[in-house]
Amino acid sequence: MSLFYISFGPCIEFWASYYIERRRRKAEKRSKRTQTSVSQYLGSQSQAKLESGPAAAPKPKASSWAALLKSGRNSSAASSSATNGNINNDSTPGQNKFKSLHEALENWSVAFSSTPLQPRGLVNNGNMCFMNVVLQALLYCAPFYNMLWSVKESVAFSFNTTTPLLEALIQFVHEFRHDKTPLAQLETELDEPFVPENVYEALRKKNVFQTLRGQQEDAHEFMSYLVDGIHEEMASVILSQHHTQATKPNTGPCSNQPPATQPLASDKDAGGSDWLEVGPKNKGILVRDTGQSAAKTPITRIFGGALRSTLSVPQAVGSEHIYAQGGKPPQSSNREPFRELSLDISSSTVDTIEEALDELVAPETIEGYMNLLGQPVNVTKQSLFEKAPPVLVFYLKRFVFCHNDGVQKVHKFIEYPQVLTLSPKWFARSAEAAKHKNARYRLCSVIYHHGSHASGGHYTCDLLRSANEWLRFDDVDIGCLSSVDDVLVEKNDRTAYILFYTIC
Repeated sequence: MSLFYISFGPCIEFWASYYIERRRRKAEKRSKRTQTSVSQYLGSQSQAKLESGPAAAPKPKASSWAALLKSGRNSSAASSSATNGNINNDSTPGQNKFKSLHEALENWSVAFSSTPLQPRGLVNNGNMCFMNVVLQALLYCAPFYNMLWSVKESVAFSFNTTTPLLEALIQFVHEFRHDKTPLAQLETELDEPFVPENVYEALRKKNVFQTLRGQQEDAHEFMSYLVDGIHEEMASVILSQHHTQATKPNTGPCSNQPPATQPLASDKDAGGSDWLEVGPKNKGILVRDTGQSAAKTPITRIFGGALRSTLSVPQAVGSEHIYAQGGKPPQSSNREPFRELSLDISSSTVDTIEEALDELVAPETIEGYMNLLGQPVNVTKQSLFEKAPPVLVFYLKRFVFCHNDGVQKVHKFIEYPQVLTLSPKWFARSAEAAKHKNARYRLCSVIYHHGSHASGGHYTCDLLRSANEWLRFDDVDIGCLSSVDDVLVEKNDRTAYILFYTIC
């Protein structure tokens, strides 16, 4: 798997300076008010200070992200911030309720309603379209945007070097203003396209991104690293606080006792745990939970689902004495979390998303499995849904390896519906799975790949801005689509690659 390395250097400095200077001039014409940009606070563009008139008394230290970033861009929407996130508290929107990022992350819950954003293009300064489409798709994914907005509005401000990606994404969403007006009816020009330099800088700090070279790369690969990176930053914040509390000295009457060393529930999940479940017809099922991370974060609450992979072993002759009560071996199941689902579309029987999901859950026969008596037997493995996430992301396996021709692209059109209903046949027979059967999802984003080869091409995306308004993004170019049919129809110059669905 190829990783990335960004080597822009002077190009980013030029564009960053250019756009900051243009914003400065526009701000002077609009009003006389004083404002300080995020880039000034960071010191990355200290020479681009805005003229503020007579010297004023020193301003108090920013107490929240909202106070730091407040510059008039989203001030009109601050009063409606309750719809832009759902942190379990009773504070007035915009007030600093939480003392720490850890507290906010643990109390956050998924919210789907949000005020539409005025669209804005992203500059492609050298084969960066794969990053632009992912950033736009995440921006228009309401639960993800709401999560960032909630942190910005509710958390005490501090630049924490352990969460560079989270901080960069918060600054990124602040570049977009709220505007309910449909794009076709806007009387003023859109804000100028910009380079998301804060995101680029944060990526440079991550070792996994050190091979980014500013060349054509894979959008799916980048999205996985970005989302996983934010999750790991959040998990680190949550777990470090848990361990701090667990090892805090006891200052009470029994202060001579050693600190509690009982494992946290999240620690147990990190290593996996086994238990015996009673399944259909009182059949025993040995279940193992293989967690992706030791902590549950807003990322897992948004994108986190689970598959149950079950291995059924036939009973061998003479093995009755090995197993208790009835002499039948229990099924073995692994509960496997996911944040996206990879769908194989190479089969000639797969032409729709529903058929690809049928293929995903189809039983698979494994030959030569050794049972407890050391006998080779054929076993059956099947993966079924255990839990469906609020946001379901499908990655279509467009690029496959052929022994003679290397990596090739699968060009065929795959039909995907505007509303997807998860069939009960795709779910495991468990109490948890029963909660999610027949869940309905609405399409909200489609990322396309243009071109014939895996090593090149171009990326664009179609995004749902409001209930019935679909937009097409091609770096700095933004267009209105007449209807959702333009999104669902087969296209000659591009193929759907990544699909975002939100639960209805």
